[in-house]
Amino acid sequence: MKKLILYSCLMGMFAVVFSQEEKEYTDEELTKYAGVMVWAEMEKDRMTDVYNDWINKNENLDAPKFLKIKEAEGDTIALQELEATDIEKAAYDKIITDYDSMTSAFKEVYVGKIKEDIGAGLYNSLKTDFKDNADLKSRYDEIVAALKKEYASKEEKSEE
Repeated sequence: MKKLILYSCLMGMFAVVFSQEEKEYTDEELTKYAGVMVWAEMEKDRMTDVYNDWINKNENLDAPKFLKIKEAEGDTIALQELEATDIEKAAYDKIITDYDSMTSAFKEVYVGKIKEDIGAGLYNSLKTDFKDNADLKSRYDEIVAALKKEYASKEEKSEE
C-alpha cells in the first residue's frame, strides 16, 4: 500500500512537471517589456551624461580631483593626503547628493513603469524566461532593435 501511494505521488509529480508547457508571449507583451527597458537604458545614458557634465563642468572641482576624492571616500587619512579644500569637498558632496537624488527619482519612475506598463507578473516571468529560452530572447532582441531604431529616427527628425 505504501509503495502504491509513493508510486502515485511520483507519477503525479512527473505529470505536473511534464505538463508545464513553455509559456508563450505575444509580441504585444514583449513590446511592452521592451519599451520600458529601452526607456530605462536611454534614461541611464542620459543620467550618465548629466553626471559627467556635473563633474567636468564644475568650477570648484576638477574631474581628476573628484575621482580621487571618490576613491578616498570614507578614508579620512587618504582625504587628508589629498589636501582637498572645503570648497572642493562641498562641490563633491553636492554632485553626489544630486546624483543620488537623480537615481532615486529614476528608480521610482522605473518601478512605476514596471507596475503600470508591464505588470509585475509579466516582468518577472519574462526576466526569468529570457535566461532559459533563446528563441524568446531573440524575438525580444529584434523588438528592442526596432524600438531603438524608431527612437533614433525620431531624435534625428526633432534635431532638424
